[in-house]
Amino acid sequence: MFYRKVYFLFISCFWFLISGTVAQEQKRADSLTYIYQQNTLTGIAKLELLSDLSFNELKDFKKGLQYADELISLSEQTGNDKYLRIGYFLKGTKKRSLSQLDEALEAYFKSAEIARKIHHLKGEGEAYSAIADIYTIDNNAANAKTYYNKAIVTLRKAGLRSQEDSIALASVLLNAGDALRRVKNYDSALFYLNSAKLIFDKVNYLSGKGYSSGNIGMVYASIGKNDLAEKNINEAIRILGKNQDYYPICDYLVSMAGVYLDKGDTSTALSYTSKSLRLAEQYGLKEQIRDANLELSKLYEHTGNTNEALKYYKRYITYRDSINNHDVELNMANQRYDYEMSQKQIEVNALNKQKQNEKKLTLSLGIILGLTIIILAILFKNNQNKQKAYKILNLQKQETDREKAKAEDTLSELQQTQKQLIQTAKMASLGELTAGIAHEIQNPLNFINNFSEVSVELLNELREGKMNKSSASDNAETDGIISDLADNLKKINDHGKRADAIVKGMLQHSRANTGKKEPTDINALADECLRLSYHGLRAKDKEFNANFTTDLDESIGNIEVVPQDIGRVLMNLYNNAFYSVNEKKKQRNSAFEPLVSVTTKKIDNKIELSIKDNGMGIPQKVLDKIFQPFFTTKPTGQGTGLGLSLSYDIIKAHGGEIKVDTEEGTFAEFIIRLPIGSNGTSI
Repeated sequence: MFYRKVYFLFISCFWFLISGTVAQEQKRADSLTYIYQQNTLTGIAKLELLSDLSFNELKDFKKGLQYADELISLSEQTGNDKYLRIGYFLKGTKKRSLSQLDEALEAYFKSAEIARKIHHLKGEGEAYSAIADIYTIDNNAANAKTYYNKAIVTLRKAGLRSQEDSIALASVLLNAGDALRRVKNYDSALFYLNSAKLIFDKVNYLSGKGYSSGNIGMVYASIGKNDLAEKNINEAIRILGKNQDYYPICDYLVSMAGVYLDKGDTSTALSYTSKSLRLAEQYGLKEQIRDANLELSKLYEHTGNTNEALKYYKRYITYRDSINNHDVELNMANQRYDYEMSQKQIEVNALNKQKQNEKKLTLSLGIILGLTIIILAILFKNNQNKQKAYKILNLQKQETDREKAKAEDTLSELQQTQKQLIQTAKMASLGELTAGIAHEIQNPLNFINNFSEVSVELLNELREGKMNKSSASDNAETDGIISDLADNLKKINDHGKRADAIVKGMLQHSRANTGKKEPTDINALADECLRLSYHGLRAKDKEFNANFTTDLDESIGNIEVVPQDIGRVLMNLYNNAFYSVNEKKKQRNSAFEPLVSVTTKKIDNKIELSIKDNGMGIPQKVLDKIFQPFFTTKPTGQGTGLGLSLSYDIIKAHGGEIKVDTEEGTFAEFIIRLPIGSNGTSI
């Protein structure tokens, strides 16, 4: 619980490390405000003052944000990247305190990008840690783990040279431990938290001691060790209360309520939770207000007071929806994707520049060597051979000009070929999609044609006199023909409707994505995407073949999703499944029957969609990496490594989750869980 703290400290605020009293802190804050109001400082002194003011403003977060924005503006005007990095970090911290998670994430990414640009390893590591904190709060464990690891690696590269560096590393360990607590990995959480506490104890950093003690207490509360939980949480509240740091205290009070509820003392539990709510409302801490309302609802429900339970639960829903919504989640996913892509592009540009420099160096050395040989030859020869040397040089120049012209022609051909390849790829993709849909439409059209021909023949038989015969056997035969005609016409109608549905599905897939949720038949979408994926792959590879089955729960009905986004997720998972079974088929030939199974079912207030294949499976050693951007197990050129990462972000933005169960060489199963409707009910 160290998200709000700025992990780097400046010389002008080093006083905070030795834990001054609250009165001294307030006196210093007042002094800084007085200097700011005089408006006499300029240059670096003004930048330093703004950073101190934003850092030390722990009560009025909006005022602290104003100081951070002014620091960013002044740093941009003066071209000072050092304070620009600090300004964005401070902005992220204040936005985080105001529960504006997507804007906080954007500011931290900018701070990380600037730190990397100016080779400030410590600042880069601190920004990664703050980014991981945001993902932890957002319950995005995969992204949080990725950025905590980046933070620890980067800070260790920077080296520990001072007390401030030790505090920065301890802060990352503290936050990583709290993230592990949130996903109930309590043993690892205690290891990280105790490691952080050892560092804070060593440098005598009281705030760090308070945070680590409180988080350790919350772990003990989660595993039922109430005495240890109470001891550590009380110590944390005592330390942080002196600094009036109420943000973590609110969480610790709620945790203490859980301890007393476990002891059977509901009255004391209500008292702790109510105190947490009062402090959170006093200082505008939205997340703590949300959590306290939820805990009070549970406590009143436990006591049988349903009216109070309902009142606080409604308040919880209001604050929850104001903090977490689809737009914020999608914005955070887009920010992460943009940052990863920009960093990837920087690496590619650096590699290309290195190659260009190597080519230039090689060319320069070759030219120098050639000139040296020529000069030595000229010096060695006498005056009678000068004319011959000139002729040789002229021939070499002509040869160089011819090579240069040849190289320019080759470059022009390569550029033209590149344009042709791009156009060919576009046409190939369009051809695959068209072929898949055409194949799916062909079956109902064949039925229509065949039954139409049979109906014509039966009508001809009637015209030849069957209807004029009056015997009983002839009348029976006539009735049979008429019945067959009725059945055929019904089948023609059914398959015509099916062809119409396929065309509508094609139009739906070509429709631009609005990003707006709408009622969607998830069963129909899953079935449609499955068939499009299968026939698209069949159109691309005529030898490809696989079986697929569906078991769809019809009771689900429509759910609120963005159909284009969910369709992309399904198409990606289907393509991966068919690719896996096809690769296994190639290895085992006829001894293996490929199968892809799709299942949907309703569980409580969620729907579960499973895609299972009996293909190659996923090795355990890479299982933790499959949702990371640019990671792929496919051969070079066959996969971008972005499909599963984008699928993870899309499902997360819908308030759902995606998990994988696999056994290498046997099977792989991807399980998607989505909430039903915006109000928890099917439509």
